[in-house]
Amino acid sequence: MSEASSEVEVKTDLLKYAMYGNIVVMLLIIGQAMTGLGRLGYTFEGWNLVSSHKYTGHLGLMLTLGILVLVIISKHDGKLKGMSIGLFAMWVMQFGLGEMMGAGKMWLGMVHAPLAVMMFAHAAMMMNKFKEAIE
Repeated sequence: MSEASSEVEVKTDLLKYAMYGNIVVMLLIIGQAMTGLGRLGYTFEGWNLVSSHKYTGHLGLMLTLGILVLVIISKHDGKLKGMSIGLFAMWVMQFGLGEMMGAGKMWLGMVHAPLAVMMFAHAAMMMNKFKEAIE
């Protein structure tokens, strides 16, 4: 009795799209930092930085969810799946902290800002995993 080996084929094209999404997430985090600092008083005339910060937060939340879905659908069996879950979870926490700051709890910025730095570092580490998985 021989067992048929059912080798799962990894869809590298989906991982490539997830990697591109990860690059956009990294750029969004940098943009979030700039608009977040702008909200603290470093304003630019005529720019609504509060709305920009909020909407890029929404975009990043949806994009990290999309990255997670693409990694899961690609059937990649490695650390990338866990890292994608981690990135999405951090973005959800960051989004929640941002919403609570808008409700008058500005001291949460002491958690909000360092979490953004950790999110950027996490996304940067994911780039190496994407490159390994695609090759």
